[in-house]
Amino acid sequence: MKLTSKEIQQKTIKFSCDTKAGHLGSALSTVELLKVLFESFLRYDKNDPHREDRDRLILSKGHGAYAYYIILNHLGILPDFELKNFNTDKSNLKGCLVQNSDYMIEASSGSLGHGLPIAVGMAKSFKIQNKPNKVICIVGDGEMQEGSNYEALILATQFKLDNLLVIIDANDMQAMDFVKDVGVDNKQLAQILKAFSPDSFYEIDGHSEIALKEVYSNFYNKDNKSLSIVVAHTIKGNGFPMIQNDTKYHYRCPTEDGYIYEVNN
Repeated sequence: MKLTSKEIQQKTIKFSCDTKAGHLGSALSTVELLKVLFESFLRYDKNDPHREDRDRLILSKGHGAYAYYIILNHLGILPDFELKNFNTDKSNLKGCLVQNSDYMIEASSGSLGHGLPIAVGMAKSFKIQNKPNKVICIVGDGEMQEGSNYEALILATQFKLDNLLVIIDANDMQAMDFVKDVGVDNKQLAQILKAFSPDSFYEIDGHSEIALKEVYSNFYNKDNKSLSIVVAHTIKGNGFPMIQNDTKYHYRCPTEDGYIYEVNN
């Protein structure tokens, strides 16, 4: 892919500042998760995003889509004009993901608790058809308070969906607070999730490309018994000290507080 995580990070910050778009922190915690996946593992054809044998990526936390947009644009799948006109009537891109098969955006998401059930349905469909496609779903830790996710995990376990990888972007924060002050903390969440797939469960540093490569390789190359689950510990707003771990910047764009983006910030 030839984009470093730092470059994706900086382009994501610039995109948010140029378009005055919030949810930047939620996007920055996904950078390495997406970069390593697209660069070395996800099967797709940038010249034909409709290919039936492609893997399916569902970004369930669809409000944190900006790094995803940057990667799709770099690959030539998402046109420049869509980024330039983001969140206007001139663009198909919105603050939360809107399904668009031309751009390899597999599902509308951002209304939380729906991406994982969609991913389970896709994975089951591929198993029924005896197809080799993999399904990867990135879910927010705050989103894991939605009961629909646990219903989906029960089905994935029952169906032994070894073609499904569930990644929890565990950045410890949600819309208005820290997850530990609203639901269970991520240490407890990891214990709960491990019970669904103890043989293919991982808890890692979600900003470590080495750790991510190992986990993704296990999913793609090992003979797994059921779904794989990764609790990837990340930092909300990673790489941008002004907004890191600050609850007000879930929605708020830093330009509202006088920040001006400059190259090599």
